[in-house]
Amino acid sequence: MSTLLRKSREFDLGGLALTRLCTLAAGLGANVFVIAVLARQHGPETYAAFALIASLVNLLPFADLGLGASIVNATADRTSGSITEAAFKRQVSRARDYMLIVMVLLLPVIIWAYAEGYLSSALGNLAGESGIVVGAAFTLFCIALSIPLGIGARALQGCGRMIDVVRLGFIGPGVQILTYVILFVLDSPAYLYFLGPGTAYILNALVGYLVARRTSPLRTEWPFVSLFRRGNGGDSPWQTALPFLLISVGMAAGFQSHRLLLTQYGNSQEVAEYSVAAQFLGPLIAITSVVGQNLWSRYRGQIHRNELEISAFKTHILIFAIIGAIFVVGYVSLMPLAAWLLTGNSVAPPITLLLGAGAYLLVYAIHQPSAMLLTDPRALWYQAAFVVAVAVATIMATVSSVPYLGSAAPYVCMAASMMLIQVLPSMRLAVSRIARQSAA
Repeated sequence: MSTLLRKSREFDLGGLALTRLCTLAAGLGANVFVIAVLARQHGPETYAAFALIASLVNLLPFADLGLGASIVNATADRTSGSITEAAFKRQVSRARDYMLIVMVLLLPVIIWAYAEGYLSSALGNLAGESGIVVGAAFTLFCIALSIPLGIGARALQGCGRMIDVVRLGFIGPGVQILTYVILFVLDSPAYLYFLGPGTAYILNALVGYLVARRTSPLRTEWPFVSLFRRGNGGDSPWQTALPFLLISVGMAAGFQSHRLLLTQYGNSQEVAEYSVAAQFLGPLIAITSVVGQNLWSRYRGQIHRNELEISAFKTHILIFAIIGAIFVVGYVSLMPLAAWLLTGNSVAPPITLLLGAGAYLLVYAIHQPSAMLLTDPRALWYQAAFVVAVAVATIMATVSSVPYLGSAAPYVCMAASMMLIQVLPSMRLAVSRIARQSAA
């Protein structure tokens, strides 16, 4: 037990988990406030419009095309001393320049879509809500501008400072709550609330960039200079970015397909049951993921210094298994009460759904050490292949099992597929990588 506690303190497990929980609570507070104001004073259609605009920020993880992962690796390599300051500066500058290109390409597309009415068409029936088209365009603009600024948070993560990255999560809810309170006091029109999510995200990215510039080794060349510099600039950022992008898209596609599959092969009640269960599972997944990400730079540095031991890696797997088990017990025990409070007993997730979701959470937790160790380009391609295979297997198994498992089918199938196709092979690859680190 003392060994587990010592290993947990080494990557600040408790501090990260508690801080992430607090940021999630702050975000919930901002969301509850805006729901109360918009739904009660302006009607459900206005809140639906706000919710649609706020959901656009979910595009942020894909907007940098996976280039942020190359920043994490480069910063971790610089911190461990495996690359020089000059090589680090070139690698980060190239990734930043590609992000700038993505931003420069996106901005005129957003303007064109707004001017030609395509953005209005994409919003469907909600396009008639006052200010929603402008709000959507503004949010997309903020997302585009945030892409190159996102290198700040990635650099902090590469330095092993995930706690600072998580603390930045207070900025978004804080900005939104302050903005919404001012708008509420001034009795402002509803469409001004639509500007809140985009403003919060770009300020979050900006502060992260400024913090990284001040407190980390993040230094870059003048924009686009690195793309025209001849000579060896190190590995291309796309060697890491492409498989990481595929992993991100594959995981998101897998999750988004769950409700669609239940809609096609189940019924509306099963969709509602799944949605309620997923609403409360999401924060636990987020906390587990954040704690795991603190191992990324740590593992990379230890591998380069030939310091990572298989026993330490196995201990981390055990720690995350315990974390997952604790979360599962709490989730399965409290979820029925939470669903009753939220829906008034109109939606009661069955025990099979709760156990299936818990099984997925446990498998996800166990996978974190392997996922954070296998971050070199070749290993990321393996991970990408595993993710795609899991997504395909989950969809096929869910389609055939919905008549028997109902709303539990997606989580049960994903937990089984992930364990067999992704987690166990990844553990084997990770152990192999540790065993041959001295020869790398």
